[in-house]
Amino acid sequence: GTTNEPMTITLTKTALSLPSLKLRDMKSSVDNKSPRQATHLKTKAKTHALMEDRFAQIETENRILLEKMSHIMRNKGGVNNKNESAIYAHSLNKDRRKRELQRITKQNQQILKRIQNAQPTYDHLAWEEKAEANDRILSNICEFKTKSLRQETLLDRYDINMECCDELYR
Repeated sequence: GTTNEPMTITLTKTALSLPSLKLRDMKSSVDNKSPRQATHLKTKAKTHALMEDRFAQIETENRILLEKMSHIMRNKGGVNNKNESAIYAHSLNKDRRKRELQRITKQNQQILKRIQNAQPTYDHLAWEEKAEANDRILSNICEFKTKSLRQETLLDRYDINMECCDELYR
């Protein structure tokens, strides 16, 4: 032993309490906070859109109901057993559909005008001239002179047509 017993006791208590003090004062290394919420989830655009659609539907129904109530008030509130449902049966989006149809028709007219005014990009006369030039080159190259393929097909067509005519006149 030591000669100073109280000092030993104090040092022992301090040594034993030091880890618990360090544990108490230690900052956590694990983040226990809730995660940040994404901004697109906070706005809830889909929910707002659905609510707007529902509100628009309610407004439309309220307007129709108001029209019916005003009709009843104008007719002195009497019981009416006639079927006047045709008065309220008009389509609510008839004008919108009509405008859409007019827009589409106008676009179609513009497309048709552009197509009709467009200059052709293929020149069949130039093709014909080029084919004849190729036939001349081919006939100059060939060892045995033959009719051009196009001339043969035209003659074959002529022969077929003549055969059909002969059969008709027999």
